[in-house]
Amino acid sequence: MSLLSDVRRRALTKGLFGGSRPWLLLGIAAWTFRGLQWALRPEPKVVYRSRLDVGETIVLRNEPAPPTRRQRRKSRKAIRRADHKAERLAKRQAKRA
Repeated sequence: MSLLSDVRRRALTKGLFGGSRPWLLLGIAAWTFRGLQWALRPEPKVVYRSRLDVGETIVLRNEPAPPTRRQRRKSRKAIRRADHKAERLAKRQAKRA
């Protein structure tokens, strides 16, 4: 949680419900600041705009992001571990036979 959200929450409990005037004033300031942040947020960016004719459709896909370096390294390590484990198992079975 951010500091501002903590102040807003505490202002509700101590100022509005608890009767503390300083917390009430601080809460009013915090909620006003939050309202201004909401009102002044940037407009969403238009990525594509086109007029559709009757019968046309748009297909939206959300493809997963490519794996990060860390994820690639973990998967390589897991594959190596599995190969090593299979190798040891094969050696044990060869000894038994």
